[in-house]
Order: sequence, then structure tokens, then C-alpha cells
Amino acid sequence: MRATHGTPSSLQVLVELAEHRSQEVARNLGLLINRGEQGEAKLQMLRNYLQEYRTRLDDAVREGLEPERLRNYLAFIARLETGDRGTGSGSGHRAGPHRRGKGALARAGRERRTFETLLERRRTEGKRLEARNEQKQLDEIATRTALRQPGR
Repeated sequence: MRATHGTPSSLQVLVELAEHRSQEVARNLGLLINRGEQGEAKLQMLRNYLQEYRTRLDDAVREGLEPERLRNYLAFIARLETGDRGTGSGSGHRAGPHRRGKGALARAGRERRTFETLLERRRTEGKRLEARNEQKQLDEIATRTALRQPGR
């Protein structure tokens, strides 16, 4: 709804700002989800690599392995395991930002809908007042016309 002097009403501005914020939050949530999916893929690659290296170590031990090479394998596997733990090896660690993002998106949507409801109420009230004023003017015209008629 635009005010009569060509500027947007304050509620319309709030609706537009809330819509912009809602879009921004949705965009950020999409980025979070994308990062989470990329992180999951990297974590899975790391786990696969760790499993592959453990298999190599098992094979090397069966074939006979020098102590220095065994220490190197074990040290490398330990670094891989540390990397696995460091990435938050559980989806709960990465789910927090998604939940917060979804909550922010829901809040932004509720805020936008609240402002839209208020704006619609203002529009409805304006139409009601306009109709009442028109009826009042028509009643006044009818009264004046009736008073001007001869015989009254």
C-alpha cells in the first residue's frame, strides 16, 4: 500500500525489509547446507583413506614390516584419526548451524507474515472508513435533496 503522497507506508517498508531478510536468511541457509554436504564428502573421503591405510598396514604386517616403516604407518594413521575427530565425526556437530539457520528462516517468515497481516488490516480498515465516508456523503446528499423537495 502506498501513501497518497507517493511514498511507501511504514508497514509496507517493514514488509519489504522482512521479505529481504527472509530471502537473505534462506540464501545463507542454502550456503550452510552446501558447506555441510561438502564437509560430509571430505569426511567420508578421509574415512575411506583411513580404512585403506589400515588395510595396507595389515597387509604390510602380514608380509613382514621393518620397525621404522611400522612406526611411520602408525604415525600416519594416528594423524588421519586426529583429522577424523577434528572434523566433528558426528553429524550432530554440523547440524547445529543448520538448525539455527532453519530457526532463523522460520522467524524471518513469521515476522514477514506478521507485517503483511498488519498491512492488510490497515488496508481493510482504510477501505471500511472510505466506504463509511462515502455512505455518509450519500446520506447527506439524500437528506439535502429530501429537504429541498416541495411539500416538506
